[in-house]
Amino acid sequence: MRGIVAAASAVCVLVAAILTGAPPARAAAAVVAATCADSEGPGIAHPATVESGKPGFHAAWYGQSGYPRLCPGHRSTATVAFYNNGSFGWLQNAMGQVAYLGTWSPEPGQDRVSPLGGDGTNGSPNTGWPRYNRIAMQPALWVGPTQVAWFQFTIQAPMTPGYYRLYLRPLIEGATWLEDYGVFWQVTVLNPDGSLPPQPAAVYTPVGYSTESVTTSAGTFTVKLVKEPLAQVSVRTLTANSTDCSNSCPAKPLDQYVTSESGGFAGMHGSYFCPPDYAACATMVNTYSYAVYNSDLRRWLTSGALTNPYNSLASWNSGTPTFYQHVAQYGQSGSPPVTAAISNYPLLLQGGSLIDSSSLLSSGQLVRGTRGAIGVDGTYVYLAIVYPATVPETAGVLQMIGVRDALNLDGGGSAALWIDGGYVVGPGRLLPNAIVLTRP
Repeated sequence: MRGIVAAASAVCVLVAAILTGAPPARAAAAVVAATCADSEGPGIAHPATVESGKPGFHAAWYGQSGYPRLCPGHRSTATVAFYNNGSFGWLQNAMGQVAYLGTWSPEPGQDRVSPLGGDGTNGSPNTGWPRYNRIAMQPALWVGPTQVAWFQFTIQAPMTPGYYRLYLRPLIEGATWLEDYGVFWQVTVLNPDGSLPPQPAAVYTPVGYSTESVTTSAGTFTVKLVKEPLAQVSVRTLTANSTDCSNSCPAKPLDQYVTSESGGFAGMHGSYFCPPDYAACATMVNTYSYAVYNSDLRRWLTSGALTNPYNSLASWNSGTPTFYQHVAQYGQSGSPPVTAAISNYPLLLQGGSLIDSSSLLSSGQLVRGTRGAIGVDGTYVYLAIVYPATVPETAGVLQMIGVRDALNLDGGGSAALWIDGGYVVGPGRLLPNAIVLTRP
């Protein structure tokens, strides 16, 4: 019976080719189109602030169109914006001054050919790119400092259903590669009937900073991610206050925690706190009800919260992490000393399994928004900002990228992520506590 159906389908394709004059491959695409519909996810907005005025050639990611779902062989137009945050302008058609987008790691690799587009050489499909490894050239004749260039390019879906990625990075041709690292497009190639192909076992994420698109059963989410080897970094938890505080507590920007106070290279916001722009916080500004171990002072702040029956804890004894679903477990006999620790709620993952804390979650945690989390597996530490997601959805996203243990952190207007000299999220509000990564 299957052979009869397959033969009938082949006949339909040949008949379509004869009637339309199209080659059989194009007629096959027409048959697919009858049962499969292309779509595009929501665009990703530009960050609230971007550092500018860096000497020389520099660029900062400034938004992009959504990730497409395409039928086999179909095409879509992608748009990505880069902000010129350097002191030099970009001049079209001038070697050493013109900005391009180049293919980048890990898929397909720096200057490698991609199955999603090209100029028809080196085995690439001909989608109108300047070269097989140059995705687009700056569209404007001149892009001066503080101006934005909107690059457009065409993506073609391979004929095999699955999940494909195109990583890209801007460069000044003949001079230097530019920032941002980790910009990519995820292209979902649908089955001929329009259904989604099977999900991969886990989403690969590169070491360092990257922007990921992760699809779970709840939808597709964006993740701003810092992933570093546990053996090569020290995790530090820091507070702006040196004694317990009940109102008008000190707070600092994340970059101050990371650079001037720790000599770190990366960091993110910490626990929930009471911000000054909340009316309900008027008499307890910048307070937090979560125990945090100050790695510099070598002692706990808000230590009374160590007995809270609902909060969870992420702790480090030098390079060894331990995550507790209930913070009170930390004080039990045999708990190791800590060099860094922060409590919050809830625990998202433990041993790779999702933690069901639905009965403890507030209504705000069940609304999609910007969420922060810190996690580990056996090899790496993860600083993650996920959006737009609920707290349970955040847990599912982290599970998909291979995180084994994870703690929910603050988010929303307090979300901040900093690495290698600048914010990739935020800066957000001033923070009463933060997490910092340093090199030993």
